[in-house]
Amino acid sequence: MSVGDLIPQLAGLSYSPPSSRPLGLGGQNFTHCCLLALNDSLTIQSDGNLSYAPTSFVAPGISIEDLETAIQQNEFPCGATFNGDLGGAPPVQVPYRWCERRCPGWEISHSNAMQQWIGPLVQFIVPSLAFCTNVPRTRKLAIPDIVFKGHPRTLVGLMTYWIRLLGAGLLVTLDTVVWLAICFAFAGPMLLSAVYEYALDRKVLEFMAPPNGKPPNIPARLRAQLLLAVVVGNIRMATLEREELGSDSRHDSASSTDLEAKVSVRSRKSGRLVHNSVWKKVMVMVDEHEAARATGQKTIGVVSLPTKLKALLNSQASFGSTVGAPVLFFLGGFIYTVVDSDNNLGDNDTAHALAFGLWWMVIPYLAIISCAMLAANSPSTLDGIVYDGGTAAPTDDYELSFWKQQLRKAKAYKGIGFAIRKIAGYNPVETAFEGRFRTVKLWKRGLNKREWVREAISEYVASGDQSISPSELRNSLTLNRVDCSYVLVGALFAVLAPCVLAFLISYNTPQAGLSCRSLTYLVYAISQVCEMALWTCAARLRIRYGTRWHETNPIVKRICWWGQVFVGFFSIFAAVGGTSMQLLGVYRSCACKVPATFWPYLNDPDAFIVLSDNTAADIEAAERWWTIVGSTAVGVIGFVCALAWWHQRRLRKVFRDEANKLDGDEVISAPTTQGATW
Repeated sequence: MSVGDLIPQLAGLSYSPPSSRPLGLGGQNFTHCCLLALNDSLTIQSDGNLSYAPTSFVAPGISIEDLETAIQQNEFPCGATFNGDLGGAPPVQVPYRWCERRCPGWEISHSNAMQQWIGPLVQFIVPSLAFCTNVPRTRKLAIPDIVFKGHPRTLVGLMTYWIRLLGAGLLVTLDTVVWLAICFAFAGPMLLSAVYEYALDRKVLEFMAPPNGKPPNIPARLRAQLLLAVVVGNIRMATLEREELGSDSRHDSASSTDLEAKVSVRSRKSGRLVHNSVWKKVMVMVDEHEAARATGQKTIGVVSLPTKLKALLNSQASFGSTVGAPVLFFLGGFIYTVVDSDNNLGDNDTAHALAFGLWWMVIPYLAIISCAMLAANSPSTLDGIVYDGGTAAPTDDYELSFWKQQLRKAKAYKGIGFAIRKIAGYNPVETAFEGRFRTVKLWKRGLNKREWVREAISEYVASGDQSISPSELRNSLTLNRVDCSYVLVGALFAVLAPCVLAFLISYNTPQAGLSCRSLTYLVYAISQVCEMALWTCAARLRIRYGTRWHETNPIVKRICWWGQVFVGFFSIFAAVGGTSMQLLGVYRSCACKVPATFWPYLNDPDAFIVLSDNTAADIEAAERWWTIVGSTAVGVIGFVCALAWWHQRRLRKVFRDEANKLDGDEVISAPTTQGATW
């Protein structure tokens, strides 16, 4: 008589797992490991009754009678599921070395286990794909034009039509997935810059229309420029002019003839870069408005400046349609997941799937903040409003990015330069929007909008107007320490709140402690905080060096850049690698089932692994944490979404009211410089 004769689940038990897949590629099965451990723990006495073997892996305190009773009540330890009994199944636990010897490798996710990969993929990652499309971007994967040239009206076209359609779909999917990975890996600096821009919008508009106080006495031109900075502050500044070109004023060469007379960029000497090319094009709207008001004649057939400003404001899609409704549907699905989890109390896959979804809530937070800003993600409306000079106008010159600077240096080497020239003209990446105006990356938008505000201040100072002192104006439009602390706290909350909630679930899921999954959330959170710290350091340096930032190379700048590369590696590893390993099932291994505190002491008797399912400890942890943490996550993200919507609506109303006031303001002469005559 064997143990399998008394316990049918152990009958015919093989030494190897049932899968033919190699153990190193996910062929392990830990339910089978549990069966092996239980089989090694039992023996048959001479009287034919079950008894524990000298080395038993059943938890101490569980008698053989208790084990037999649990088996008879459908609570067999290996593969047990919740049946309403809070007592759970008897624990089966083995030392780490036993698991390493008998159950090496990892267990790949099974297609019939919904919470292992299908549930997290459909419930959390797929909605995040939709959320990330609302995050502003400057580049996207280029789709070759040949993909769209086929049509099904000919035999050849019909045969290639589906191939072209499939190719286009694959490229779009790849582009969206890559962008989602970028958003998730670098959410920290993105959120910090977005919250900074949001705070700057509030600072500017509340300066113009104080909630409790008298509006400042500022000229109409400055008012219009500040309103433009709010709605087009995400447009990248060009660097076309320099001081040594014989200009006595930073704004005296706005006409197309002057711009065409400039010497080539390569022949210019190093000097202080002057942001004015794009600025002047946009400020043509203000010049036209002032010219019309100065003559006292009503312009017929010309769109007024307030209307243009409100059109730029309204070009940003509605908050409710872009992110409000998606958040509502996302939370509805998440609430269902939390409520339904009560039917699977004690299931580790459900616990870690819930933690995974909480972690990925970083993306909805990023989408919410991105859609709360007043500047439109697309510059298309500005392209239609502002005359860009046509084909006669010179192309705007922009500061080279770090990668383009390195590419230019690489061309100096003979072999590398030859290879670069061979692939010249092929570019798998294209700009996200067509048109002359370019937007900046989200992690640069906050500082870029600050440049627009500073440009308006500089022009006001150059005009000699004394309606408000320059120092008072600068102080009023600069974020103080309190404002910056709010920005930092808000950005940290959006990044760390999902990580903390996910960490609580995984950390407290038995065997409780810091393990692979909770360690992933911890590494991700630390990397995001470090990225935000490095972004803050780089931002302070940019403010300090101003337009000389790209001409200088202090050691602090290099430290910031290499620090971002170093931290970015861990961030990408935690975000992309952690997600992949969770979905594939790499975390279902012996090393990840033991707490990390025992990794240096794997021979310790306390370094054991629980192989059974639905134990009393599992059920207790689920009752204590799942509903509370899940409900907290739903309530917090719902509150943040409502708060962002309310504040955006409030600022949009202030903007419209200030724009309408421009028709009633007196005309204040512009600085003694020549305006743009495109």
